[in-house]
Amino acid sequence: MQQVVDEMESHARSLPVAVSGIKALILDDSVFDRRRIRRLSHDTRLGIIMDEIASLDSLESMLDQDRFDIILIDYNLPGGDGIEALMRIRRHGVNGNCPAIMVTGDDKSEVAVKALKMGCCDYIAKDQLTAERLRRSIVGAIERLTSGPVSSVDIEEVTGSIMARYTNTLQPKLARVIRDMRTLRRSASGQGGGVSVELERIERQCIQIWATLLDPKAVGETGEPRH
Repeated sequence: MQQVVDEMESHARSLPVAVSGIKALILDDSVFDRRRIRRLSHDTRLGIIMDEIASLDSLESMLDQDRFDIILIDYNLPGGDGIEALMRIRRHGVNGNCPAIMVTGDDKSEVAVKALKMGCCDYIAKDQLTAERLRRSIVGAIERLTSGPVSSVDIEEVTGSIMARYTNTLQPKLARVIRDMRTLRRSASGQGGGVSVELERIERQCIQIWATLLDPKAVGETGEPRH
């Protein structure tokens, strides 16, 4: 399998036509997005044979019909979400170890982190989806399957890169909010303790968010810094 993956990676750009070999499944309720992903998968030149379903209700019956090499999951689904779909896949007797890629229109860091920690091989925002990005993700997922389970170190590295991306964007905004909270708190100091206390609470929450962005491990599940 590793040799097959290496050959796909090195020759993907030069293949005149697609060669069959990768069995894929799309779970997405949008007809437009399914067609787009199908078109992009053809452009990867990986010879992907693709099935598609539109809802969680159809997932288990489809998983019973075939063994898949890769599953692409939309996060926003009617009657559930991509995380629930991933849990159903992991419980399946035949396709329980199939690599999965979360594809979503919501580019949210918390969704990406949760998907990766639940066992997704990759996370792609739909506005960043190209044939090249899809090809890299699929090849990487298959390589990871052949090399064994994903280690916690690998997950932490990917999670850290996602968090760093959003930290750079959010830090200046949080700093501004904290400064504004302190200014308002000083202004409200003579108007009764209740307002000042509430502003202090909001300021403290902003600082906790900042701390989480800088070091997710330093903050517990309750949001309070670990000592």
